[in-house]
Amino acid sequence: MITLGRCPNSDGLQFFNPDNGTIVTSIDYTFQPNITSGARFGYKYKAGTFRYQLDETTTLFSPKFALDSTVFVHTHSLPHVATIIGTPSYIRPDIYTVKFQDDSIGEYSIPENLLEATSTPSPKSVTSILSDWIKGGATATLFLSTMTKPKHGRLYNTTSGEWVFCAGKNCDITKGTLLPDFSANCHALLDSGQLFRGHTKVQRVFQARDQVQLKQCILQHVSAHGLHSLVAPSSLKNHSNMIPGDKQIWDDAYNEEYDGLANIPTWEVISEHQFKLLSKGVKPLPSMAILTIKYDENNKPKRAKYRIVVLGNLDYHQWSKESTTAPIMSQLEL
Repeated sequence: MITLGRCPNSDGLQFFNPDNGTIVTSIDYTFQPNITSGARFGYKYKAGTFRYQLDETTTLFSPKFALDSTVFVHTHSLPHVATIIGTPSYIRPDIYTVKFQDDSIGEYSIPENLLEATSTPSPKSVTSILSDWIKGGATATLFLSTMTKPKHGRLYNTTSGEWVFCAGKNCDITKGTLLPDFSANCHALLDSGQLFRGHTKVQRVFQARDQVQLKQCILQHVSAHGLHSLVAPSSLKNHSNMIPGDKQIWDDAYNEEYDGLANIPTWEVISEHQFKLLSKGVKPLPSMAILTIKYDENNKPKRAKYRIVVLGNLDYHQWSKESTTAPIMSQLEL
């Protein structure tokens, strides 16, 4: 073998085996100082010749996708955009490593054929990522946030490049619903439960919208990092008397809790007349808000949390306080 130098990961030396082209590391070796590598293996001196260990940047292969290039990953009905951060190497000759826009990382093998190169748009063009089913005349279900109920219809692409949704059997695009910047906003409409492929059942549309709203209320946590006082206010008066920065954080925490419960939805809004009818012979239970600060594993303030609860202890009951428990379950576990 031919000595290359010290191994950067151990106390041994690196050696090149000309018979099979591999590089090995060993701490058990004996030199033969009277025999040169060229004479022993039939090599002639060539200036600039060197041997090196292969990695993602020094590869035997000519990768289809270069480092830092942008690709489509076809793992969903709508392809996701990702960046190549690792190419096939000597150790893993068929694996690409990609990084998505949400900073998550995935690995995909060449035989899976899930990666596709993206075309470089011109400076004046808008990036379009449309699913294969979206084309002129395609059936779809539209349920925009401004609509009271979903509608079945078709998508049409005008001569000016704009997309229009026509409800029912109407094919007059002048009377349809214009979808501004549809090529750029299509992904957002699909992810937010506002656009569905085909004539989707109304019940399924509402279920999808509820799931999106539940996910949003879970992710919109209010950070406690900016709090000056790490004592949660015990009353509305204490809340109102806090410094502006802390008060704003606790206001946001309350809105997070209230909006999250309203979006699930947890209650139904009724009129005063309906309340009086329903409360005859029945004791309405009031609610209250409990404030707390949650800490991470390093005992640093992580989240300012409002919890709106019903005072079940005011209900008529035959049980004692000692025989009750109050289990709590995260919405992620529901």
